[in-house]
Amino acid sequence: MSQIDVVVPDGSMQEVVMGLFAKAGIPVTLPKKRIKEGTVNVDWIKRIAFQRPQEIPYYLKQGHFDVAIVGYDWITNWGYKFPILLKLPVGRAGTKAVKIVLATSKESGFKKIEDLPQNCEIATEYVELAQRFFAEQGRPDIRVVRSYGNTESKVKFGASGIVDITESGDSLREHGLEIIYEIMESNLVIVANPESLADEAKKPYINCFVQLINGAFLASKYVMITANVPERSADEAIKIMGGLKSPSVFPLELPGWFALQSVVLLEEEQKIIFELLKIKVTDIIVNREISLVMSQPKERGVL
Repeated sequence: MSQIDVVVPDGSMQEVVMGLFAKAGIPVTLPKKRIKEGTVNVDWIKRIAFQRPQEIPYYLKQGHFDVAIVGYDWITNWGYKFPILLKLPVGRAGTKAVKIVLATSKESGFKKIEDLPQNCEIATEYVELAQRFFAEQGRPDIRVVRSYGNTESKVKFGASGIVDITESGDSLREHGLEIIYEIMESNLVIVANPESLADEAKKPYINCFVQLINGAFLASKYVMITANVPERSADEAIKIMGGLKSPSVFPLELPGWFALQSVVLLEEEQKIIFELLKIKVTDIIVNREISLVMSQPKERGVL
């Protein structure tokens, strides 16, 4: 049996990723708080390493790991090409894609890239990405200065602007900054080292890992609804509840009654309950703690 090495981001995304692992049934055990390497309860995963997101693409490229969960922004920054096995629209504060943006001080009057002064400084952690971007925009004169965190404050220290990541834009506004250009969107992605994916011994385990994480992510988008309905309303209730394919139907000991159970999108929960109440269904139970959905919803693909 082969084993795979997995690397995932530490820092602000570590808790989010560990939550996905737990829902997937492969909770990560860290032997010590300061040790950035854990194990899971399946013998085909050798280790789970936590590393800085900025470094993960390099380690994967060098073959130190077989598969990684990492932001697409850092893959783009390094300019690497990896097989993308799954996109996960998961962030620190929700399920929206983050954006890499060029932002300047509201007081500067800069509204577009052409307004930036010649040979000005732009602070960023995304040095390689920013250098390519400004060259493509016809501004190779702009000096890209590496930031090691707290990038929003660098405008106060002399930078004409920043290239940084944002989810809601709140932090930028708090620092008196405004976005003048959206460079790219980024999601968490699961990517593989090409040689590992081509290894027939490792490939099934890589695919299994991807399906488990995808199942954990999908589970966060669904709830399970159970309803007791009289026989006269069963056909209509089945149509209302829908689900991954259709509801499960179980006859109750009470003659003329059925229990319907269906996994439905969280965003459709209230609409379904409302429609069930309209046809006089009152025995409704909602379970919002689904751990794993190993299925593709109808007419929806993997994100």
